[in-house]
Amino acid sequence: MSDSFVRCARCVLSARFPKIRFDERGVCNFCRDEFLSGIDESVIKKAAATVADLIKAARGRWEYDAVVCYSGGKDSTYTLMLATQKYGLKVLAFTLDNGFMSPDAFRNISRIVDALGVDHVTVRPALKNMRAIIVASTNGRMYNKKTLTRISSGCNSCISIVNMTALKIAIEKQAPFIIAGFTLGQIPANSIVFQNNYLFLEESRAQSLSLLREEAGEFVDDYFCIRKSVLDGVKSFPHTLNLLCLEDATETDILEAITPLGWSCPKDVDGCSSNCRLNVFNNYMHQKQYGYSPYELELSHLVRKGLLSRDEAIKKLEDQPVDQLRQIIDELGMKEINV
Repeated sequence: MSDSFVRCARCVLSARFPKIRFDERGVCNFCRDEFLSGIDESVIKKAAATVADLIKAARGRWEYDAVVCYSGGKDSTYTLMLATQKYGLKVLAFTLDNGFMSPDAFRNISRIVDALGVDHVTVRPALKNMRAIIVASTNGRMYNKKTLTRISSGCNSCISIVNMTALKIAIEKQAPFIIAGFTLGQIPANSIVFQNNYLFLEESRAQSLSLLREEAGEFVDDYFCIRKSVLDGVKSFPHTLNLLCLEDATETDILEAITPLGWSCPKDVDGCSSNCRLNVFNNYMHQKQYGYSPYELELSHLVRKGLLSRDEAIKKLEDQPVDQLRQIIDELGMKEINV
């Protein structure tokens, strides 16, 4: 074994990634674990069958079949298209406006929901609250390190608000499904399809939420919690489906499918995002604290599956515009950070 390699010769995991080991060829232990790859394929096949059965049983019984978490990025756009065109679901698309989304992303959202003929709602938390949550999330003790191998602290906080808001909407509308656009690099294979359990979720993140309250304020409960009066009326929680995990779609495949709908890539985001300007800041803080990019695991999974070339993945990791980073730091009021 050698520790002299900066990055895996096959994927893009770097030497600072937790528990990584390189062989004499510079190939990491994650790439060499063929057994793990086989488990993933088995779980995906089982999940696809489960998704088909669930949709068959529930489609058409309520006002909306699903609430789709729609950020306006390429993956969530492709997921929205899958939900409506491949699975034939009547959906309510939901966008969380965190105050840092690219204006181009909003233009994409308008074009896509019109092209697909779906209803759409946007929820925009108070900007001062979102800023406080993002700044608090830069504290390295907020989330456990295993979670942070897949996502930055800032993105984790934002996506937690997305998930909780989607759950509230699904409960209100009695929608049986929540659909998200994650890939298998972003979530483990056993999370492709699952039934939401709020009480379990509340218990599992109690420590993180307590720390977030300490750093940001009690108001965070408005975004990360559901009132007991609402929960008392819930007979059954919706299932979350990550439809993109069931597809062997390359980035080229995705772009070729959504471009005719009117989607175009924003110019004011980093290489790992197609909708959010805040991403470059979250990546910077994660790299600074842990020594590796929060996108390494996701991109490496896509490389191993042949859905993205290693060169393309490295280009994405290296595309982190400093001018955009400085602008976000100013908007967050964190002038003490020197880039």
